[in-house]
Amino acid sequence: MADSLWQKLLLKLRNDAPGLDPAVLSYVNRSYPNNLNFSIRRRQLVPHRQLARRSAALTRHYPRPLTSLLDLSSSKGYFVLDAARRPECSRALGIDVFKHDISVSRTLADHLQIPNARFEALKLHELAANIGSFGGRFDAALLVNTYQYLFFGSDRSEDCYESHERIFELIRQTCGGLLIFNNRTEVKDCQNRDAVARAGERAKEYTSEKILAAAEKFFKPVVQDVLGRYPFWVLEAK
Repeated sequence: MADSLWQKLLLKLRNDAPGLDPAVLSYVNRSYPNNLNFSIRRRQLVPHRQLARRSAALTRHYPRPLTSLLDLSSSKGYFVLDAARRPECSRALGIDVFKHDISVSRTLADHLQIPNARFEALKLHELAANIGSFGGRFDAALLVNTYQYLFFGSDRSEDCYESHERIFELIRQTCGGLLIFNNRTEVKDCQNRDAVARAGERAKEYTSEKILAAAEKFFKPVVQDVLGRYPFWVLEAK
C-alpha cells in the first residue's frame, strides 16, 4: 500500500494531466525502454533525461522546415507527437507492431489535441504497399533501435525481411527525404538473441559494412557518427 501511494505521488509530481488515465501516465513515465520515458505537464511533453539527450541529437538533423515525419517504430509516441506540434509539420505517423503502444499513443494524441499525429499497427511492408493512403512518402523518417528486429524478428513478431536491400527498398518507398538511423549493427550487440539464433548462418550478414552498403543503394550518407555507442547515420534519399 505504501509503495502504491508513493507511486501515485510521483505521478502527480511529474505530471499535470487531469483526465488522462493514470495507467497511461505511469506507462509513459517509467516503463521499458527507459530512454523513451516522458511526462505530461500542462499539455506539454516533458522528456526525461535520457530521452531529452536522444531527442536533441536526433531532431537537430530534421529537415528545415519539417513538413512530415514517419517514425518506423514509434513505441510510446514521443517523436511523432513532438513533430506533429511543430507549425510546419502537417502530418506525423508512427507505426509499431506492439498494439499497446499504439493504443497509448492514440490516447495521448487525443488528450493533447494533436489531430495530425497518427499511429497505426503496421509492419514496414504493409505501410510501403499503402503509402498513398497516408499522404505519400514522408519528408523524414526515424529508424532508431529497430533494425535488428526488421532483419531477425523479435519476441513480438517473428516476421523479418530477407535482406538488407529489401529493408532499405521498403524504407525508400516510405521516405522521400532524410532517413535518421541509429541502430545496433553488429550481431554481438543485438538484444533479440533468440531471433538471432534462429537465423543461423544468415546472422553472418549482419555487419555495419553490409548494412551501410545496402543503404547506399537507396540513400546517400550525409552524416556518419556514433550515438549511444551505436552507428548514427543521416541518409538522404536518392
